[in-house]
Amino acid sequence: MLEVELKFQIPEARRNALLKALDPKKSQIIQLQAKYYDTPDRQMSQHGAALRQRLEGTRWVQTLKAATKSHLQRFEDNIDLGELAEAPSLDIDIYQNKPEALAVLKNALGDKFDELQLQFETDIQRTIRVIQFEDAEIEISLDIGEVRTETSKQEIHEVEFELKSGSIQSLLAFSFEWVKKYHLWLDVRSKAEFGHLLTVDQKVSPAQLSKETILNKKDTADKNLRVLIASQLQHLLPNIAAISAQVAQPEHIIQAQTALHHLHLSLSLFKDWTDTKTDKWSHQLSAFESHFKNLQHFEHMQRTLGALLQNPKTAQSLDRDILYANEKLINLVKSTQNVQHYLELLMFSLGQSAKAPTHDLKWFAQNTLQNQYRQLQESLNEADLSDLESLEALAQHLNELKFSFPILTNIYDVKNLQKYAKSLNDAQQACEQYQVLASSSSYLQQTDLEASDWFALGWLTAKQEAYAEKLLEATEQFLVSRKFLK
Repeated sequence: MLEVELKFQIPEARRNALLKALDPKKSQIIQLQAKYYDTPDRQMSQHGAALRQRLEGTRWVQTLKAATKSHLQRFEDNIDLGELAEAPSLDIDIYQNKPEALAVLKNALGDKFDELQLQFETDIQRTIRVIQFEDAEIEISLDIGEVRTETSKQEIHEVEFELKSGSIQSLLAFSFEWVKKYHLWLDVRSKAEFGHLLTVDQKVSPAQLSKETILNKKDTADKNLRVLIASQLQHLLPNIAAISAQVAQPEHIIQAQTALHHLHLSLSLFKDWTDTKTDKWSHQLSAFESHFKNLQHFEHMQRTLGALLQNPKTAQSLDRDILYANEKLINLVKSTQNVQHYLELLMFSLGQSAKAPTHDLKWFAQNTLQNQYRQLQESLNEADLSDLESLEALAQHLNELKFSFPILTNIYDVKNLQKYAKSLNDAQQACEQYQVLASSSSYLQQTDLEASDWFALGWLTAKQEAYAEKLLEATEQFLVSRKFLK
């Protein structure tokens, strides 16, 4: 069975207002006490699964959950164990006649079923109210309580919207009304994740990395684009949650930026694959990503120029800019506008086109690649070492092709495709170095430099010119090497 729900964190200043809106007099209030099981090396958690026993009112329920390819949906299997005088022992045999649940357990545990043991517990007061909205019946659950181990605990104060019946579109529309009113921010982390972090004395899970998405040649271009967006949201949202909760490590920020970049490029480069208008999302994501880029460039300057900046005022100015960029990023990732974007993209990833496709996937892929090659060649023809805008345009088209090349070429039966990819990678590496140096140079030129810092600017300018030449040369070599696409 698939459970469709969204979970949000509530700013402390809005918690009382949200509880009042639920109106406890019209709601059901139940106490939920749960025990979560895993192996000592956290096999369940590492496979995105959770196994718990929970006292719901007077009855014990054993629940197995597992992640799917969308943050909106989870596999869930519930077994009512009945009213018991004492807490039940964990029983795995009850899944022998449940093929889906058994497959989830075997995928996570292999043959380690006997290594499952109690890891942590939760004690939650849940306020529940079911509301009819448009064509949907939506259950609102406000959870207040804690997750605890024998030595530590974490406060829980969150709200979930679960679709009991009706359309996902209605669930998203309803959720966004509450997001706007109570400034909720989307959190894909589960109580099980919080508990597992407590058991290992950590504040945050490792950053979510990108996973390769292989296009399905038998599916339409529209469906492939939606699958691609779903995969990129799987990459983005856990890292965004860590930043929003202010527990992120540098890698979470890097991975969030990468995911935003991929989402922006997918919606921009493959917009002809679908009848849905994606331009608005593409522009919004590009603007959002620019804030991550600013922080990245500031930090790069601090690492590379720190020893060259002789005047302490320049270094202090850079420190202040980094601090401000970090604070701005924390506010932006959980802003109402960006939460709306996440919800809209989730809805798009789960939808489908109502129109029959005009061409197969290979036609769309080839058409996209041909357009990108044409734009790259035109940019190379117009590039001039003395014209920074022309070099930036070339760098942009090169970055776009570096992203789309491995996605699109997996549908071609091409020998030695690696040599084309290597040639493209050489050009893109020169491109990255040029863009970072250009950004650093621009920053310093806009700063009131002391005479002692002109050396740093001169060093940057020389390096920038060298990489600009490498960029032109490597791009030309790549375009000459490209022979497989007719």
